[in-house]
Amino acid sequence: MLKRRDLYHIALEQSDNISHEQSEYIAFACKHIARQQKHHYMLTNPFIYDIIFSRGLRKALSLENSRLTASYLFTETRMKAIEKEAEVVSSEEKVKERVSDTAITGLTSEQVAAEVAAGRMNVVKEKAGKSYGRIIADNLLTFFNLIYFIVTVVLVCLGAFNNLTYLFVVIPNVLIAIVQEMRAKRMVEKLSVTTEPKATVLRDGVLCEIDVSEIVIGDVMRIEMGKQVLSDSVVLSGIAEANESMLTGESDAIKKQEGDTVLAGSFLVSGSVYVRVIRVGRDNYVHKIESAAKGFKAPASNLFRDLNKLIKYIGIFMIPMTAATLISNYFALDGNIKDMLVKTSGSVIGMIPAGMYLLITVTLTLSVILLSRKRTLVQDMYSIEMLASADIVCLDKTGTITDGTMCVSAFEAIGGTPCDEIKKIMALVEGSEESINNTSRALIEYFGKESGEIVDKIPFSSARKYSAVTIGGLGSFAIGAPHFVPCPVSEELEKKIGLHAAEGERVLLLARLDRLDGEGEAIAMIAIADRIRPSAKETIAKFQEQGVTVKIISGDHAATVSTIAARVGVANAEKYISCESLSDEELVMAAENYAVFGRVTPEQKVLLVKTLKKNGHTVAMTGDGVNDTLALKESNCAIAMADGSEVARKVSQIVLLNSDFSTLPDVVREGRKCINNVRGSAVLYLMKTLFVICLSIFAVCTVSGYPLEPRQMMLIELFVIGISTVLLALEPNNRRIEGSFIRTVIIRSIPLALVMLVPVLVAMVTSEFIPMIFASMGDSLTPAMRDFAEIFSVSSECRSSVVMLVLTAVSYINLVSVCRPFTKWRAGVCIFIGVALAVTLPASVYIHYLLPFIEFDMLAILPAFENPIFFIGMMGIGVLLAVLLSVLRPILEGVAFRAADKLSSLKRKK
Repeated sequence: MLKRRDLYHIALEQSDNISHEQSEYIAFACKHIARQQKHHYMLTNPFIYDIIFSRGLRKALSLENSRLTASYLFTETRMKAIEKEAEVVSSEEKVKERVSDTAITGLTSEQVAAEVAAGRMNVVKEKAGKSYGRIIADNLLTFFNLIYFIVTVVLVCLGAFNNLTYLFVVIPNVLIAIVQEMRAKRMVEKLSVTTEPKATVLRDGVLCEIDVSEIVIGDVMRIEMGKQVLSDSVVLSGIAEANESMLTGESDAIKKQEGDTVLAGSFLVSGSVYVRVIRVGRDNYVHKIESAAKGFKAPASNLFRDLNKLIKYIGIFMIPMTAATLISNYFALDGNIKDMLVKTSGSVIGMIPAGMYLLITVTLTLSVILLSRKRTLVQDMYSIEMLASADIVCLDKTGTITDGTMCVSAFEAIGGTPCDEIKKIMALVEGSEESINNTSRALIEYFGKESGEIVDKIPFSSARKYSAVTIGGLGSFAIGAPHFVPCPVSEELEKKIGLHAAEGERVLLLARLDRLDGEGEAIAMIAIADRIRPSAKETIAKFQEQGVTVKIISGDHAATVSTIAARVGVANAEKYISCESLSDEELVMAAENYAVFGRVTPEQKVLLVKTLKKNGHTVAMTGDGVNDTLALKESNCAIAMADGSEVARKVSQIVLLNSDFSTLPDVVREGRKCINNVRGSAVLYLMKTLFVICLSIFAVCTVSGYPLEPRQMMLIELFVIGISTVLLALEPNNRRIEGSFIRTVIIRSIPLALVMLVPVLVAMVTSEFIPMIFASMGDSLTPAMRDFAEIFSVSSECRSSVVMLVLTAVSYINLVSVCRPFTKWRAGVCIFIGVALAVTLPASVYIHYLLPFIEFDMLAILPAFENPIFFIGMMGIGVLLAVLLSVLRPILEGVAFRAADKLSSLKRKK
C-alpha cells in the first residue's frame, strides 16, 4: 500500500480546482480503500467529487497507472440509496431554502408547530422488542400447541373428556409464560426510558432537551463528543470527528466542519458542533441502507439454538411415529376406533417436551425481572445466558473500576517556564474546549477556564490521545498522554512519569509547538488521580470466586492501570503490557499472557476481544465511552454504564442504570442459576420424551398397542416434571456453565429413560406372553401352573393402570436420583413431591368411591386393583430395577460422555 503522503501528492497533482482539504479527504479515502476492493463502479471525476464532497459520503478512491481514478464502492443497497437520494435533491434544496434563515438561532415555537403539522418529525414507527400481540402469538402458535389442539379436538369428538387432564398442565404453563414475558416487557420498557438518547436543540434561542421523535426539519442541534447523531444534518459551526462505522463498517473517524453532512447513526469521537437537521424519520440515510446500518445484532442463544434443534428433530420424528402407532393400536385393539385414537393420543402427548421450552422462557424472564429491580436493564433474555457463560470479563479502568471523577494530584513546570504562565495557558486551552469530560473538569477545577482568541485547533480523540490549539498572541500548544503529544520525553521526565504511574495516577504533558501540526517541547507535567469505586475490590473478588478471569483494558499508561488493578485485587495485575508500539501479531500473542493492557487504541481493543474469542473464550466487555463501542460490538456480551455515551448504551445488551459494575456478579450468578438449573430440569422432560418414543417403537414392533391413555401421565407431567422443575430452577447455583446443552441433556436423559422403560417392558411382556405360553401347553398344565398363569392374565385396562403406577413410582425415584447430591432445597423438593403424590393417588380413589355419582376415575387407578398380586409384583420389580439403575446411572453417564467425546474427536480428525 502506498503511504499517505504519496497519495496526498498524487491527489494534488490530479486537479488544480480542488482545495487542500479536499485533497486530504481524497488521500484519506485512498488509504483505506486498498483493502476493501469488492464491487465497484467506474465513475467520472465530477460525479465522484460530488458524492465525496457534496454528499458527505467520502469513500473508495483507488490508484491505477499512477493516476487518480475515481471508483466508488457500492453495495447494491447503497447504490439504490444514492439513486434515491438523486430523486429527492430538489426537495432537499427546498428544505435548505426553508431553513436557511434559521442560522444559529434555531426554530421558533411557531416554526416547530408548522413542521409538526406538516408531519416532518423524526418519527419511525419501530418498536424495540416484541409487541404484546407477538408475545401472545409466539407462546400460543407453536408446533406442539397445534398438536395439543388437534388431540384435544379428537378427544372431545370421541367424548373422552376424562383424558383432557393434560390441559391442566398445558394451559397454566402457556398463561404463565405469556404473563411473565409481558411483565418483563413492561419493566424493560419502563427502565429503557432512562437510557433513551435525548436531542439538545436550539428553540426560541434557548437550548433544551427533547425526545428523538420530536426533532423536526430545520431544528438546530448541539452534538458533543460521545453523542450520537440522531438525524441527518449539516454542520453550521464547530469542528468534530465522526465515526460512521455503524453505517459503513469503517472505524476511522472522519473530520466534520461547517458545510459537511453528518448522518444519523454516526457519533462524535471528538469535538462538538451545531448542526441543522435536513432529513427526519425514514428519509434519514440510515433507514435507506438499513441492512448496513444495523451494525450490531444480538448474539444467538446457544441454549435456544440447541433447544430449537432438539424440538425440530422430535417434531419431524413424531409425524411418521404417530402414523405407525395409529396402525399398531388398530390391530392390537381389534379395530376399536375410540380406544385406538385415545391410546395414540397418549403416545403423541407423551412425546412432547413443550414444557421444557416454557420452563426456559419463564426462568429467563423471571431473571430479567429480578435484575431490573437491581437497576440492571437486560435488553433481551439471551444476554443473561451469554454473560453467565462468560469466562473472561474485560473491564475498562475509567468509569468502571474508578467512578470517573478525577482531581489534579501534581503539577510541575518543565524547562523553566513560569508556573503562572502555564496556568494561564491551561486556562485558555480549557476555555477552547467545547465539550467537557472528566479530565477537563479536573483541569478546569485546578487551572480555571478563560476565553481567548482561538485561531485553529485539533480536537481530542481516543485514537490520537491529545488535543492541540493555536491561541492568538501565545502560539500553539498540545496536551495529552506522554509519548503521544508531539514532543520528546527526556529520561528524567520518563522517570517522573513512571513514579506517578506507579501510584496509579494519569500523567498529561503540556507542550509548546512550533505550529499546530508540528512538534515542540514539553513545558509542564500534570498528574491526575482517579477515584476508585468503593465496591470495586469486592466486585473483582466475586468475579474471581466465580471462576471468571478479569482483564483490564485501558487507554491509560500501563503501569498506572496495573497499580490500580493491584489495589482492587485483580489476579496477576503485575503482568501488564503497554500496547502503543505493539504490532497486531504481538498483541495477539500477548492476549492470553497478560492481565492488564495499557495504551490500547479502540482498534486494539477489538483485536484483543477477537483473539480471546478465537481462543475459545466467552468474552464479556464493559465500557462507557465511544472508544469502547467497537469492542463492545465484538464481545459476546456487551455491558454499558448508563452515564456513559449514548452509542455504548445502544450497542450493549446489558445497561447498568446505576453505572456501578458491582451488580455484574449478580447478573452472572443469576444467569448461572438459570442455565444450570434449566439443564438439570430439562433432563426430566427429555427423560419422559425418550421413554415414550422407545415405548411407542416397542408397541409398534410387537403390535401390542401403546398401553397408556393421556390422563395416566398426568401425575408425572404435573408433579414429577412440572412442579419439581420449576422449584429446582429457583435453587441458587453458581457453577461454571460448561459443555453443550443438547449433548449434556440427552446423555443424562438416556439412563433415566432406560430406568423407566425396563419395568414397563417387563410388565407388558409378562402380561402378554406368559399367559400365551401357558395356554399353548393345554391339558398338561398343573393346578399350580394355572394359578401362576392366572396372575399374569390381566385385562388391558389393568395392565395400563399398573404400568401407570409403576411409572409414577419409578419417575419419582429418577427425580430423587437427579437431585443428588442433596442440598436442603433439593431434599425439600423431593419431600414435597413425594407428599403430593402420596396425597393425590388416594384422593383420586377417594373421590370415586365416596362420590360415585361423579363416575370419574380421574387417573384410571382402580383397574390396577383387579389383580393385586400382579400389581404388587410389578411394582416391586420396577422399584428394584429403578433403584439398581439409579445407582449405576453415574457410571452409565460417564461411559456415555466418554463415548461422545471420542466420537467428537474422530469427527474433528476427519
